[in-house]
Amino acid sequence: MTFQYVYAYNANHSHSYYLPMTSIPSDAPRTPPAPGPGLRYRAGVAARTVAAIGGGYLLAWLGTRALALALRLSPVDNVVASTLAGLAVYPLAVMWCFAAASAVRAWLGLAGACALAALAVLALGGFGGAA
Repeated sequence: MTFQYVYAYNANHSHSYYLPMTSIPSDAPRTPPAPGPGLRYRAGVAARTVAAIGGGYLLAWLGTRALALALRLSPVDNVVASTLAGLAVYPLAVMWCFAAASAVRAWLGLAGACALAALAVLALGGFGGAA
């Protein structure tokens, strides 16, 4: 039989000591460990990770581009302001991917936001054409 020790103390902590506590004998049969997360769970995490990294980057880029085209400031101020806003959009997109109820909803939410940002860039004439 093996012994483990439990830390015990009284109410005012003036005396503290270790008490021996008996445990299960080491030759007793042990229950097998619980199975780890399944393949479906791991695939969901992988899909959310890809959506967060790739989709978040795309959304941040499209949002930065749309804001840079929409602002009517000097070119330097446009770049600085839109880049700072893009740096705020990226972590929000990543958080959205892992807060969504499923990986499909994460992808759909990012796709919708990217589509809106792409339409804004397109409306502002940001995809090619004369500058």
